[in-house]
Amino acid sequence: RGVDPIILIAPTNMFQFLSEYSNADPRIKDSYISLDCQDLVPPKKSPLMDKLESELGITSCVAIPVAHCRNSFAVVFDGTAFGRLAYSGDCRPSYRFADVGVDTDLLIHEATFEDGMEDEATLKRHCTVGEALGVGRRMKAKAIVLTHFSQRYPRIPPLNEEEYFDNVSRVDTGAGNPSTSDSSDRFPIVFAFDFMKLTPKNIFTASKLTPALRLLYPDESEDSCLPEGPTAKEILNVPGVFANTELL
Repeated sequence: RGVDPIILIAPTNMFQFLSEYSNADPRIKDSYISLDCQDLVPPKKSPLMDKLESELGITSCVAIPVAHCRNSFAVVFDGTAFGRLAYSGDCRPSYRFADVGVDTDLLIHEATFEDGMEDEATLKRHCTVGEALGVGRRMKAKAIVLTHFSQRYPRIPPLNEEEYFDNVSRVDTGAGNPSTSDSSDRFPIVFAFDFMKLTPKNIFTASKLTPALRLLYPDESEDSCLPEGPTAKEILNVPGVFANTELL
């Protein structure tokens, strides 16, 4: 009581869930104002944008459909404490997202799988670390936060910055030629963890914490203990594999 409702930006199915859940907990009903991602896909502009600007300083919010499950979106905000902020959500690499969010000050991008697991990423419609950094390169991001790491591999994914900036993260410029790497392409890379608080002032410090985080999350995964089954490459070779909803 006495607390202003939050503005909740989400896809349609989330609001359908909350509407149904409010039958069990009526407190939810008036705790938020719904802003559907569908209403933020250009050329649409939600009337709630005026409220976002007047109360939060958000001057622009654009949603970009991405490849994951149905009603998945990335979003790009202007007017945050960081400046332009881009958030991928769960998705495969999206050049459209990268182009809409060009020159972003902070990119938060999922990196569910480490490099070398591109087939698994394709099958599950997620990204590898290298693919996420490739989006950041194309977006000309000034800083990038990697998140949403697979629970199957409870460790900080390996990161060779020289390799990424010089090779893996080269992206097609649209003219058929991959972009080349130089010092201006480099940006601080942060591995997100629970309860992390980032500010424009500590983003560079956070990017230096990776060695310490590796000590907190040592590589104790034992693939040999996992149940054997078909590899992602074998599954991807099955015609019509993405029509099998049990895999996604």
